Amino acid sequence: MPDRIRGTTVAVALMIVLAGCGAAVSPTSSPGPSPSQATIPPTPTSQPTPSTTAAASTAEGWRPVPDQAAVQGGQFEHVVWTGTRFVATGTALGAEGAFLDSSDGLVWHRQPATPAKAYPSSLAVGPGGVVAIGKIDDRPASWFSKDGLTWTARADAFPVPTTGTDAFGITAVVATDDGWLAVGREDPYCNMNCGLAPVRAMVWTSRDGLHWARAHDQGSLGKAAMTGVARGGPGFVAVGLAGVDAAAWTSTDGSTWARVPDSPLFHELPSADPSMWTTMIGIAAGHGVVVAIGNEGPGGGHGPAARAWWSADGRTWTRADGDYFQSGGEISVTPTSVTATPEGFLATATTNGGCTGGMWASADGHAWRCVALDAAFAGFKGGAAAASSSVDVVVGFNGFGEPLPDGYPGAVWRRTLP
Repeated sequence: MPDRIRGTTVAVALMIVLAGCGAAVSPTSSPGPSPSQATIPPTPTSQPTPSTTAAASTAEGWRPVPDQAAVQGGQFEHVVWTGTRFVATGTALGAEGAFLDSSDGLVWHRQPATPAKAYPSSLAVGPGGVVAIGKIDDRPASWFSKDGLTWTARADAFPVPTTGTDAFGITAVVATDDGWLAVGREDPYCNMNCGLAPVRAMVWTSRDGLHWARAHDQGSLGKAAMTGVARGGPGFVAVGLAGVDAAAWTSTDGSTWARVPDSPLFHELPSADPSMWTTMIGIAAGHGVVVAIGNEGPGGGHGPAARAWWSADGRTWTRADGDYFQSGGEISVTPTSVTATPEGFLATATTNGGCTGGMWASADGHAWRCVALDAAFAGFKGGAAAASSSVDVVVGFNGFGEPLPDGYPGAVWRRTLP
């Protein structure tokens, strides 16, 4: 997610896309800063002083939250609404992974430090609590919490085959009726064009969020990677890529998966550079549709561009339209997440032009408009969004200008719903 892993080649650009979703596609990639650096202690929850009052609202009603150490002391990666509080993951500047929470999206609390070399990334909320997936000691791991405040961690939580130098990434997680479902990918060791030749997509299920069983291998998962999953369509819908093209799958039970037939709408736009690639990154279900966001890779003189799709059933897809999706010149747009809100959907991205703050909204998933054009958003890189019944929150980091000695500071934008 953060700029600490940004690159310019096609291979590295795709790695950034996948890293933003919690993927690990190369054994040479690093999940975070060196553990030898000092860990930032938890920051108590307290109301910011009047001198740190947030700036005035933007045209869309967004405001940055008041200055506070818990926010600025690390880069956010993911966020969810549990029903009582926002819970987020991130990486403390110069330290390890972190959990944060906020009852209102305005004042944030950094929870006690995670174990050394532990990096929680994606989150999911279910009837029994909250699950996070990520890495501990560079191995797939999971965390469980009943309330989003106190966590139990399990290293080596996901069984994977013993296949030499192949790398495994757990990329997304979603709640089921009686537990949890996670998806991911296996990739060969790679030095060039990493991420474009996956070995297979992978699926795991769990009753408690800590002990996981891998679904059986099946032809529909071969030579592909899953990077997002949601409850929708016939039961579950997953998205990702197969080679250089976007891909989607459906499942009634979370164990057996059917790949959606390939279609030109999963490929790069007509007349695009033949070296380009297209991938779906994130997925959300709500308001009677399933929506996916993704990337079309760099080529033809421009950086990566944003793409979006929607489907009523997860099986038949239509390409969506969006403001500032198309890149131009040196502009690059790398979507990071999409979530359902009371008013529709919110998507986030890291971008260096076009839609200034990398935030898009859609009422129906069919058409998207940039909601972060104001100059106040300059430098903001969106990591993920979440919504309660009354508040939208987008978390990320401020990547404007030169970074601090150990990384760019975190940032949170918030707006009250009408």
